[in-house]
Amino acid sequence: MTLPIRKALIVYLSPAGGTEHIALIMEKRLKSLEVPATVIDLGREPDVPFVLSQLRAAKDNLCLYLGSPVYAMHPLPAVMDFVACLPETEGGYAVPFVTWGGVSSGTALHAMGKALEEKGYLLLGAAKILAEHSRMWDQDTPLGKDHPDEDDDAMIEALVDTVNAKLKTGYPPGVPQTHLNYQNREVQKRADKMNIETAKAHMAPIVFKEKLCTQCGLCAEACPIEAITLSPFPVISPSCISCCNCVRCCPEEAFTVDTSKSTEIVRAMAEKLNERPFSKIFC
Repeated sequence: MTLPIRKALIVYLSPAGGTEHIALIMEKRLKSLEVPATVIDLGREPDVPFVLSQLRAAKDNLCLYLGSPVYAMHPLPAVMDFVACLPETEGGYAVPFVTWGGVSSGTALHAMGKALEEKGYLLLGAAKILAEHSRMWDQDTPLGKDHPDEDDDAMIEALVDTVNAKLKTGYPPGVPQTHLNYQNREVQKRADKMNIETAKAHMAPIVFKEKLCTQCGLCAEACPIEAITLSPFPVISPSCISCCNCVRCCPEEAFTVDTSKSTEIVRAMAEKLNERPFSKIFC
């Protein structure tokens, strides 16, 4: 018989804060249900190998909640790298979730679910949640404005409740992978041709002005994937995902970016694709 689940592990990456918000709602709900929950931010956790070793030690006595924002219709590479390093399991449980900025949630949730299943995890639920578009922080009316909101939070609470109820049965039913493959063929074809690099080709580059830099290091601390090194001035590596955290956090405005072109592009694409519903849970 399946062991009772006594713990939950919530792992996420959240450059703009939307995915972190969902992770913390999950943590709060789990603790209200008296389920011990540990939250790991991949952008701040210094020892991911240790986290993976704990997963091995926990064996099947744990449910993994895994979250990523959608970038260029896909989950962030660092999140998928984490899945690739997960230990194989014969009775693990997982709940993937994504946040997206109102253009397209793409095939991110399907990709995460498929990768988790290939590691032996049974999907007990999943979610896509609308969040403010990360490249529109300087706009008065960004796509996804004021999201996640109270209704989104309520969806996540309902998801956690359902997953917890399933686990109590001892033989929880999974969510079919086909439910996460919800995009039409046009969107799937777009996603097949898109990645962070192709998306960056349509964005204005981040410009660094050395004369304004005080070498404070805040940009390197704010980068969620450690793409910035100081030598002694900031150097952005090709692994940059163009989240623009460096632009937003620099007190001297040494980093700048012109978002006008990309804003026009993403608004037009959002109107064309018209993805609905904005937020949805899969149980």
